[in-house]
Amino acid sequence: MKRVLALVCVLGLLMVLVSACATTQEIEKLQAQTNEALAKAQSAVEQANSAAKAAEDSAMRAEKAADRAEAMADKCEQSFMKGMKK
Repeated sequence: MKRVLALVCVLGLLMVLVSACATTQEIEKLQAQTNEALAKAQSAVEQANSAAKAAEDSAMRAEKAADRAEAMADKCEQSFMKGMKK
C-alpha cells in the first residue's frame, strides 16, 4: 500500500512538473506576442506622428499660399480702382 501511495505521489509530482514546463512555454510565447504587438503599436505611433507633421506642414504651405493670393487680389483691386478713377 505504501508503494502504491508513493507511486501515486511521484506520478502527481511528475504531472505538476510537466504542466509547469508547458505553462512556462506558453508564458514565453505570450511574451513574444506581446513584444510583437508593442513593436507594431510603436510603429503605428511613429507613422501617425509623421503623418501629423506632414499635415501640419501642408496646412502652413496652404496658409502662406492663401496669404499670397490675398495680397495679389488686393494689388489687383488697387490697380482696378486706380483705373476707375481716371
